[in-house]
Amino acid sequence: MNPLLFFRRIWAFVVRDWRLELSYRMQLFLRVLSILILVTTFFFVSKIFVGFADPRFTQWRDPLAAWLTGMAMLNYFMTGFSSLANAIRQEQVQGTLESVLMTPISVPTVIVASSAWDFVQATFFSSLYLVFGWLFFNVHYQGSYLLALAFLLLTTVVLSCLGILSASFAMVFKRGDPFGVFLGTGSALFSGVFFPTQLIRDYAGNKIANISRVLPPTYGLDGIRRVLIEGQGFAQVRQPLISLFIFLAVLLPLSLWVFNRAVKRAKREGSLIQY
Repeated sequence: MNPLLFFRRIWAFVVRDWRLELSYRMQLFLRVLSILILVTTFFFVSKIFVGFADPRFTQWRDPLAAWLTGMAMLNYFMTGFSSLANAIRQEQVQGTLESVLMTPISVPTVIVASSAWDFVQATFFSSLYLVFGWLFFNVHYQGSYLLALAFLLLTTVVLSCLGILSASFAMVFKRGDPFGVFLGTGSALFSGVFFPTQLIRDYAGNKIANISRVLPPTYGLDGIRRVLIEGQGFAQVRQPLISLFIFLAVLLPLSLWVFNRAVKRAKREGSLIQY
C-alpha cells in the first residue's frame, strides 16, 4: 500500500469529521468545563484521604494523581475500544456505510480512518485531566514520558482490537454487542481506575479479583502509574508490558479476520444500510 495514499485517505476522514464537529462548538466548551469540574471535585475528595493511604498501595499515596491518570487513561482506552463501533453505527444510521465499504479502500484503512478523529479528540480531552491537575492543583508526574506513552499506545491498540470485534457485531447484528457491556463497565470497576485492584481480592475474593487479570486496561493503567507516579523504569514495568504484547498477538489477527468476515457477510446479505 502506498503510505502517502494511506495517510491522505485518513486525512480525508479526519477533515470530514472535523467539519461536522465545528457545528457543535458549545458541546466542546461544555465538555472542557465538565472535565475541569470533575478534576476540582477529585481534588477536594482527595483531601479526605491525605495521610490515610495504605502503605501497600504506593500508587495511591497521592489519590488525586491516581484518579487523574485513571480518568485520563480510561477516556483514551474507551475511545480505542468504542470508536470504530460508533463510527460504523453512525454510518449505518446516516446511510453512508454501504458507499464507504463499496469503494476500493482496504478494510484496515477503513478501520484506521473511521477512528482517526475520535483519537484526536481523546488525546485532547485526556490530556486536560493531567494538565488541569498540574496547572491548578500542583500535581506532578515523574518517570519517562516516552515509556508512559508506549503503554498508552500499546493498550489503546489492544483495546482497538476488541473495538474491531465490537464493530463486527454492529455490522452483522446491529445491536446487542456483548463487548461493550463487558469492557465498558468492567474497565471502570475492575481495572483500578478509582481504587487499587488489590482491594477486590481483599473484599471479594480471588475469583472476582481474577476478572481484572483478563482486562487489558488493568496492565496498561498499572504500567502508566508505575512510570508517572512511582517513577519506575523499563526493568520494573516489563511484566505488564509483556502481558499487553501477548494480548496484542492474539487479538489483532483474530479481530481483523472477524471484521473482514463480517463485512463480506453484510455485503452478501445486502444489510449494510440496515440499522
